[in-house]
Amino acid sequence: MKKISAALICAALIFAICACEKDDARNSDYTAKEIADAVMAAYGPESLPESGFEYFYSGADEESDNYIDDKYAGYLIDGGYSPLEEYGHFSDCALYIPVGQHMFEVGVLKVAPGDEKNIAVLKDVFERRLKTKANSDILAYTPGDAPIIENAKVLTVGNYVILLATTDNAKAQKVIDDMTKQ
Repeated sequence: MKKISAALICAALIFAICACEKDDARNSDYTAKEIADAVMAAYGPESLPESGFEYFYSGADEESDNYIDDKYAGYLIDGGYSPLEEYGHFSDCALYIPVGQHMFEVGVLKVAPGDEKNIAVLKDVFERRLKTKANSDILAYTPGDAPIIENAKVLTVGNYVILLATTDNAKAQKVIDDMTKQ
């Protein structure tokens, strides 16, 4: 009987350790920039707009082209010149925004541990971004990009909110899953 009890306790401990490791992996310490860069690296030049991207991320030098603040974030998300009210709800961000009239886009916002209540707020931020793009005149210039916006999605993984508007979201999803061990 003691051997069975000991075996059950060992099995329970192993299960608990594995569950904790999985949870730790889902809430990994990758920066938003690392995730966005890895997703973008999965696409070859034939999948990306020839015009390239503007790239913004947390921690960029204020004098660099990669710097983003609440005012420019408001312009990118809502198309206006008002600061993004939700700017303080994320601790880290990275955005690949296409230059010119294209739909392909990747964005990652990270919520600080303990601020998980802001995930829904940030998901709404990216939903607004997609709505802004869908309601613009971009498709008049690049009608071939229609499937990108039609298949675009906003997902949450641990403390990350991720916008995927790509030629193959499954490819991006695999990169994200591999990084976060889901």
